[in-house]
Amino acid sequence: MKFLQIPDGLKTKALEIADELGDVVISCESCYGSCDIREDEAKLLGCDEIVHYGHSKMIDSDIKVEYVEKRESYDPTEALGKLNIKFNKIGLISAVQFLDSLDIAKKVLGNRAILGGQVLGCDVSNAEKIVDKVDCFLFIGSGKFHAIGVALKTGKPVFILNVEHNRIEEVDVRLFEKQRIAAQVISRDAKVWGILVSTKLGQMNIKLAKQVRDKLKPKKSYILSMDEIRPEKLEGIKVDAYVNTACPRIAIENRTDFGKPILNPDEI
Repeated sequence: MKFLQIPDGLKTKALEIADELGDVVISCESCYGSCDIREDEAKLLGCDEIVHYGHSKMIDSDIKVEYVEKRESYDPTEALGKLNIKFNKIGLISAVQFLDSLDIAKKVLGNRAILGGQVLGCDVSNAEKIVDKVDCFLFIGSGKFHAIGVALKTGKPVFILNVEHNRIEEVDVRLFEKQRIAAQVISRDAKVWGILVSTKLGQMNIKLAKQVRDKLKPKKSYILSMDEIRPEKLEGIKVDAYVNTACPRIAIENRTDFGKPILNPDEI
């Protein structure tokens, strides 16, 4: 029996995919990426294989995992013909769905373009490796999630070629930067810290949590674990601030949801 994990955005196709797979259990839990392999759940249900839809491989598992990347065809030529970016050297990046569009974009832009490759929400190393060679980045895909991560990590201007609207938009991360500074300032007075650890297979980092605990000494700190890091699970726990060791995006897009300052390890 197979265990199907599918992102929320593709759940409308869940039954269709299940029909193709045959004997399958459909996970209705949210699937946040290839870091989110529900190994224990699959084993508990008697499944011997996980089919992980919409993402590329990130981690190894004790159970067989088949990654179905769900590549999509998109020709960026028309949109790039209207490109009005003042920067000379442009780094090309994308999520896994539109990776095939990067080679087309490189041909259209010629010497202006430098291929970066795939970026994840938590890992933009393919952008970082070319950051000194480019003036800005162009992300080909939908949504701002990946592009925001690149902008915050590299400090370079980032543009999105929005495949849904076939237009180019600039990413603005000033609000996130202000929120980070505010969290750092407020947390200076924190006496008791909660160090957040996820039990998700690709996000769990107890070693980092212990390093953070040592770094915070002599202040008091407690390691708090859960599967999905959510603010309502922390109600009643009397700490002054949090350090997040799970997905770094929790302390970016969801920073203001926690009611107390929350920082990533590199921000403390």
